[in-house]
Parts: sequence; C-alpha cells; structure tokens
Amino acid sequence: MAEFIVSFVVEKIAEQLVEEAGSLSRVRGRVEWIEGELRRMQCFLKDADAKQDGDERVKNWVSDIRDVAYDTDDVIDTFLCKSAQQRKKGFFRLSGRYPFVFSDVVSQWKTSKKINRIMRKIHEITDSRSTYGIENIGRGGRSFATDRLQEKRRSSPHACEEDVVGLVQDIRILESRLIHGETRLCVISIVGMAGIGKTTLAKKLYHCSNVKKNFDYCGWFYVSQEYRPKETLQNLVKRVTGLPRAELEKMDKEELQEELWKFLEERKYVIVLDDIWKKEVWDDLKVAFPDRKNGSRIIVTTRFKDVALNADPRSPIHEPRLLSDEDGWELLSNKVYLEWNAQTNLPPWSKELGMQIVKRCGGLPLAIVVMGGLLSRRDTTFNEWLKVLQSVHWQLAQDPTECAEILALSYSDLPYYLKSCFLYFGLFPEDYEISARRLMLLWVAEGFVQPRGQEPVEDVAEDYLEELVGRSMIQVATRKSDGRIKTCSIHDLLRELSVSKGKEDRFLDIIHGEFTANSLTRSRRLAIHFGVPPRNAPKARSLLSFDICEPSFQDLRKFKILRVLDLEGVYFSKLHSSVGNLIHLRYLGLRGTWLKKLPPSTQFLSNLQTLDLRSTLLNPIPIFIWKLQKLRYLYLNGLEEMTVNPPTDASLVNLQTLHGIFINQTSCVANGLVKLTNLIELGLHGDLLLQEEAIGKWIFRSERLQCLKLKTIARLGELSKNAMPKLNISSHPHLIKLHLNGFIAKLFDAEYFPKNLTELSLKGSFLMEDPMEKLEMLQSLRVLKLKHSSYFGKEMVCSSGGFPQLHFLKLSFLHTVERWRIEDGAMGRLRQLEIIECKRLKIVPRGLQPVTTIQKLKLGYMPSEFEMKVQERQGENWYRIEHVLPM
Repeated sequence: MAEFIVSFVVEKIAEQLVEEAGSLSRVRGRVEWIEGELRRMQCFLKDADAKQDGDERVKNWVSDIRDVAYDTDDVIDTFLCKSAQQRKKGFFRLSGRYPFVFSDVVSQWKTSKKINRIMRKIHEITDSRSTYGIENIGRGGRSFATDRLQEKRRSSPHACEEDVVGLVQDIRILESRLIHGETRLCVISIVGMAGIGKTTLAKKLYHCSNVKKNFDYCGWFYVSQEYRPKETLQNLVKRVTGLPRAELEKMDKEELQEELWKFLEERKYVIVLDDIWKKEVWDDLKVAFPDRKNGSRIIVTTRFKDVALNADPRSPIHEPRLLSDEDGWELLSNKVYLEWNAQTNLPPWSKELGMQIVKRCGGLPLAIVVMGGLLSRRDTTFNEWLKVLQSVHWQLAQDPTECAEILALSYSDLPYYLKSCFLYFGLFPEDYEISARRLMLLWVAEGFVQPRGQEPVEDVAEDYLEELVGRSMIQVATRKSDGRIKTCSIHDLLRELSVSKGKEDRFLDIIHGEFTANSLTRSRRLAIHFGVPPRNAPKARSLLSFDICEPSFQDLRKFKILRVLDLEGVYFSKLHSSVGNLIHLRYLGLRGTWLKKLPPSTQFLSNLQTLDLRSTLLNPIPIFIWKLQKLRYLYLNGLEEMTVNPPTDASLVNLQTLHGIFINQTSCVANGLVKLTNLIELGLHGDLLLQEEAIGKWIFRSERLQCLKLKTIARLGELSKNAMPKLNISSHPHLIKLHLNGFIAKLFDAEYFPKNLTELSLKGSFLMEDPMEKLEMLQSLRVLKLKHSSYFGKEMVCSSGGFPQLHFLKLSFLHTVERWRIEDGAMGRLRQLEIIECKRLKIVPRGLQPVTTIQKLKLGYMPSEFEMKVQERQGENWYRIEHVLPM
C-alpha cells in the first residue's frame, strides 16, 4: 500500500507545483527536492511491500516512508487551504490589509518549518537502510511468511475431503462437461474467491470413478502464486512422465515441452492445474498439451476471470456459489462430528447458534470449516458457542490455518493502483449494496484513478471495478441491461480484511458508537456508521456518513482538507456555511438529505467535480452553481419541478453529466443551458414541447452526447399537448443510449434514430402501431425495453432477419398485447428476455422455439399457463428461468 501512497503524493505534488505555482513559490525548491526523494524511494517500495509481513525492520521502514508522504501531503494541502482563505478575504480591504499580510507571513513561516522537518526525516529514512541492514530491498524475492503460507497451501490430489457439502450440482454439471463435451481439447475453468472450494471441487472431479474410466491418464499439478517458468515446466514433466530430476535439468524449455507432448500425444488425458495466478502460465504450458480431438481436458482453478478467459474463451467459466445457510450448517456440524469421531450428538440449541455463525462466515466454506474445527475443541455449552459467535471474525484472523492470510494473498497480489480502491470498500457497512457509479465517482474524487492517455477517467474507474470483480475480490450484485455493473458488494471476510489493512495504513477508520478522539486524528478517511464524528479531524480527506439521523455536527471548519463529503441518505435541512472553506472538496453528495437550502459559500468550492442534489428540497437551484468551473457531474432533483435558470454567461466547459433538469415555459434554455455543449449524459423532464426548438438546438450542438433521457410530464386528458418533441438526433455519431418517456403519436422511422444506437427504452408512448416493424431495422440495437404503456395494440411481429444485434429485450406492463409472432431467423443473437405483467400475451406460432440463443428468461407476474408453456423446453438446458418482481 505504501507504493500507492507515495506514488499518489508524488503525482499530486507535481500537479500542485504547476497549478499553485504562485502560492508555493517561496517553498518550491524544497518541495521539488522532497518530490525527487519520494520518487527514488518509490523504486524500492514494491519489493518492500511484499517483504514487510515477514520482516519487522522492513515493515518499520515502509511505515516511515508512508508517514513522511502523508506529512508532505498534509503540509501542502493545509498551506494551500490557508492561502485560499486569505485570498477570499481580499488583499486590499482597508480594515484587514495589514492583519492579512502578517497572517500570511506567519503561515509561510510555519509551513517552512514543517517542510524542513520533513526533509530531515527523509535523510534519516535514507540512512536507516544501511543502519538496520535492509540495503537489499529491491533485489526481488518474497517474505518468509508468504513462502511458508504458499507451502501450506500446496494442494495434493491424495488429500480428498470425503464430506463435501453444496457441490453436488456443480460436480454433476462439470462431470458432464468432462465426459460428454466437445471432442476438442477444452479448458474447464473453476473461478472464485479464496476459500470458496475451487480445489475441493476439482479434487472431487479428479477422483470421480466415471472420470477415471473415461481417460487414459489423469494428472494433478499445483502451480501457485510464485511462478517460475522453467521450474514449473520441469515439475509438471516430472509429475506426468516420471523422468528423474537430473535428466530434466539438462533440458531447455522447448525440450521439456516436447517431452510432455510426446507422453500425452497418444492418450486421452485430463490434467488439473490448481491455483493459477497469471495468464503467462497457460501461455507457456499450452504448447505442451496436444489436441488430438479425442476429448482430452484441462481443469484450471484460479481466482482470476482473465486467466480463465485467456486459457479458453470458448468454454464457459464455472463459478461455485457461496453456501446457503442450510448447507453451511451441514458443513459446520459435519466438521464438528468429524473432529469428535461422531461419538457425541450436538445439543438441540446448537443449530440456532450454528446458523448464526455460518451467517457471520458469509457462506464461505473455508471459514465455516475453520469455525467447525474451533467449536470441536470447545466445551459443548451454550455460553462457549455464544462466545465463538460473538468473535467469529477475530477467531478467523487468529486461526492457525491462516484463513485470513489466505484471503490476504489476493490483496497482496493486487497492483498498487487497485489496493486503495479495494480498501475503500471498508468504509461501507456490512452487506451494503454499493452503487457502482457512486463508487467510481468517489474514486475519481479521491484521485485513485490514473489517467490513460485521452481515455476518460470514468472509463478507467469502471475498468478498475471490473478488474476487482475479475480477481474475485468484489461481487456483482446487479448488472445493467447492457452488461455493465450497476451495484456491487463485498464478502464480509474480505471487508474485514479491507478494514484491518486500511486501519494499519491509516487509510480509514470507522465510527460505530463510542470512540477515542485520539484514535481518529491521524486517519485519512472516516465513515460514520453510527454515532457522532470527532470535532477535529485535521488529516481527514473523506467523510462518509451512513447514520440516517440528523447529524450533530454542522461546523466543518475542523475538516479543512476534505476531498469527499458524502452525506447521502442523512436527514438534515441545512448545510453549515463552513462548507465553503473546503477548497479541496471534489465530491459533495447530498442525495436523499431533503436539504432545503445551499449556503452561498458553496460558490467557493472551486475544485468541486461532483454535486449530487437528488431527493432534496432545493428550489430554485442557486445561480452560483453555474459558476463552479470544474464541475463534471451535476445531479438535480428529478422528482420535483425544480426551477433551473442558469445565467446567460453559464459556461461549465467541464460538465459531462447533467440530470434532473426541469423544463417549463420560463426555463432559460435558449440563453443559458444551450451553452452547455460538452455534455456526455443529459436528462430532461417537464413540458418539453414548450421549449422544443431551443432543446432541439441544444441537443444538436452537443456533439459529444452519448446518453439522452427525456421525460414529458403528461397531464390527464392532455396527452397530445405533452408529446415527445421531435428532435434532430440522426446525425449524432456518439449517441448510443436513448430513453423516451412520454406520448409519441407515431413512432419515428428508423432513419430518425442515430445509426450507432445500441440501447432504446420507450415508456408511456401510447403507440397504436406495432413498434417492432420499425425498431427491428435498427442495425446496431443491442438493448430494447418496451415498458409501461409504451404500446397499446394487440399484436407484435418480429420478422426473419430483424434485430440482428439484439441481446436484451424487456416487455413490461403491455396490458393490451395478445399475440407476439416470432418468425424463424428473428432476433438471432438474443440472450436475455424479460416479460413482466403482460397477462394477455401469447407467443405464436411456436412460442420461443425460433429463438435458440436465449440464456436467461425472467418472468414476473405472468399467468401460470404461460409459464408452463415456456417450461416445456427448459429440461434441455435451453434457458434458465428466473422470477422477478415488477419494477
């Protein structure tokens, strides 16, 4: 983690030396020297981070570097904050001129003293490497602790657990793929987080009698995190062929690969490669596995999806699930019986407490087995089991089988730029479903996301999140219809890891009830789950509150250098004027606070990037918001008719996302909003026809627009007066998402839509003609949603060759539709279909049989006869049916 901290501070200093050249002019030389020294230290930190777990000297040295980087960051941010406050008072106020000059001199003198102290500390850190005998940092190798843990984890096919719970269906599915699948050499990848049972599942398959008799050769090889190409290949060849070590050591890489190839060439084989961490492992080994089209198989276990996809992109990944509470209790009780040699029965009360212990383990088999072993060594009394329940996470951290350390291996393997992103999950409460967009904007505001050329930082942040998911560190809770992550969560034990590592590195702290003030004064990020925040947090860069009660804190003057203030869901009606002093603030989240007024001092937040005002009672929108020049994301209240009248000189050139704009007759579109032409996402609602011409010009000029959401406010009996305006969007090359919620007298021709449109949603359109006739001609369309009252006819027809790219189709609340005719060759790539409360619907002439590509079908509040008809082909694994509530 120290590598990231130093890298972050170094890059930040470089930016500040440019952006704040005037303010830092008197200390510029010394700040540049500190920057250079930190850059040099950074070269050693990657190796030092890996070694510190096994060497207390290295750990202290790394801690010293981290602290000096933090101190540098604090000194510069505090100095810039004071400078900004003095500038805000004004240089030439008659009454305050001389006091300001004196105050400025004192501030610079104090800053100079702190910088000199930091420089002395850096000299001491440099000298301490030789003093304490740690000069060899940076010469490779890992810590003794890591090597010891790897040796303990080395798997063997001989140690096969007899008592396997919750894997029966997994074994059946994978056994079928091993024996009855394609004739080509297939790689079957088992992917999941540490401790979920990947190796256990592979062992059960390896020892399965049906598998054994279907293959000429069965082999098992443990790869591990530390990959050495030639040594790994030597060990594999020795395991498979039995050749002596001395003979293998004379061979080069190509000769080893040839030896393995010759042995396997005439055999139908299955080989397990357990615990692969890097894609290069498969890239080096694959040439040694012959493909004689005889049904040979490779089984790979890994924590990483990219490893699996690299090995065989044509084979579906198998991801074992966390155990249910019932399966978890069965595993726990079986483990206790096993340790007791089944000599004693468990008392009646044990299941209730045991189920609670399983819940605390989050369904993770490794953790449940550890707890079962612990319980077997305790007295079988209610109080003893209750003590274990109350200390589950602590017990797992202390466990001699290193359950926590096995999970920590995944953290240690993260690239430094992902470690901070992972630790950030520790700020959120247990079992909290996190909005992916909110999370990514927080990362951007924190400065965690590194620019990649001209690529938007938001896209880079999304890649970071997908990478954490691919590494089995984070779980996807829900995905959007286009496949992107909508919400995510973290397993309880991995969250415990993020909290413990975060506290160790002074990265974060959690307030949950009572706390000692001194314990929080050095933390960089604070999350309030319950209780009162400290009155003074001089080091805090972020403050997130999840306590919905009205906060007892109002004065923010003691949080001088905050970058993030996220109060989403906290009830309060007024924000203290001291928020204007937070000149470093990048993110201000006020969603769901029901705030009635923003203080005028908000206009001084010159670095603000994100302002979220959804579900607030602000009205009108303060005019000073339109002068926040660095604002990139502005979310207004889409539930209220919030008056928005930006000034004629509004020029937020950095604004990319604008949602919740209410349009009426008095809205300043032509003279205000029309100047915001760098938008990527735009959401409007209201009486859009009243400003049709001005809105049309605005959207036409917004050439970067990718997502457009329009909603008309329909009044009863006046549908035609609140129709969707017809806009010229056909020439927008970047517009890929279009959501239209409002009356459309007649659906636009296919030529009206942008040629690259990939997602279309219609709601409240009241169309009388079949929309499929025109929409199926959209060549790039991948997602289509026909929602409530979008169509009022009786029949829909999807003709042959129509919707050539459609992957996702949703039909909901189409109460009048009776027949949906699907011709052969229609929707040739459809993967997911959702049908919700279309109670008259019948699919003719052959139901869904013409669509052979469906993988998932979701039904909500559909008649039972419809479901029975659909299920006729489910036994052929044609698709998976899920039942959903209407949304």
